[in-house]
Amino acid sequence: MKRQIDVKSILIGVLATLLFMSLISARQTEAEMGDLSVGSITIRDGGGLRILSRAGENTVLISGSSQGGGTIELNNALGTASMTIGANEDGQGGFIAYNQEGKMSARLGTGEMGGGFIRTFDRNESPTVYLGTSEKGGGQLTTYNEVGNETVFLGTGTVGNGFLRTANEYGKMSAYLGTGNSSTGMVLLCDRDGKTRWVEKVDD
Repeated sequence: MKRQIDVKSILIGVLATLLFMSLISARQTEAEMGDLSVGSITIRDGGGLRILSRAGENTVLISGSSQGGGTIELNNALGTASMTIGANEDGQGGFIAYNQEGKMSARLGTGEMGGGFIRTFDRNESPTVYLGTSEKGGGQLTTYNEVGNETVFLGTGTVGNGFLRTANEYGKMSAYLGTGNSSTGMVLLCDRDGKTRWVEKVDD
């Protein structure tokens, strides 16, 4: 005797299976959306956008502030900041790089007087080099030793003249090569205390 196939029961079983699979798929979609393609995204009220690693660490942070403007922060594999780019509280743009310990190693941006500059730092965040615009508006290059004392200054003076000044390990001037008060050339040598011991200059 042939057994009759219950079509109704088969349909119910198939529908139940499809419903179960759709529920599982919906839960996975809620947890992980996968690829997303949009025309634009608007984040209001100083919100942010984060990109996380598989370990849950921040790798990219894009944020905005009503006071300081927008910033972008990139982190290394340990979750420590490796660089930031954006605007400070005064609305000036800047770029900061950090070493593997999260300490500032370089900075590029706009100073308080509106001029551009580049600063580098050692592993203890002490300044080593400054290249940029001086407070008076001229260009300058300054180097520092490991204790933060200025060792070399090359740039423009307060009256617009150019000069090179060197200093010893204590920050005392050791030599000067440049332009004197009479707009002529001058060479000056100092002792260890920064006192002038020899001067040669071009007379008018």
